[in-house]
Amino acid sequence: MSHRKNLRLPYYDYKSAGAYFVTLVTRQRAPLFGHIENTQLMSSRFGIIAEQEWSMLPSRINKLKLDAFVLMPNHLHGILWLGENMLCPLQRIIALYKAGVTRRCEQKIWQFNFHERVIRDEGELYFVRQYIEQNPLRWELDRYYL
Repeated sequence: MSHRKNLRLPYYDYKSAGAYFVTLVTRQRAPLFGHIENTQLMSSRFGIIAEQEWSMLPSRINKLKLDAFVLMPNHLHGILWLGENMLCPLQRIIALYKAGVTRRCEQKIWQFNFHERVIRDEGELYFVRQYIEQNPLRWELDRYYL
């Protein structure tokens, strides 16, 4: 039996208020969400669903706010802000999102885990927002590019 690497920080409370940079990747890095044309994503039906589900997260999870977001052919990057006294940890929020997309697409969409980074200060927040905004411009250099 293979063991999956735990990507979360040990002993960190992922219900803590603050900003989190997340990256989710499609299963086998398949370009399910569309294709990049002239530095913009031309969304497939699955891409439209993924964007809709992301935008609906705050209406489903109390004290959650969305920040920068980009959907790419086979992954997404986004910043989530968790408010004070959150009842739902980051892992649960991502699980709910992934389940919603999977249910509506009616097929397996996601890799098992996700990447996250706790954003620690304004400088890092600025850098992450820039990275997200410029991601489509660098698609052919991206490590997820196929």
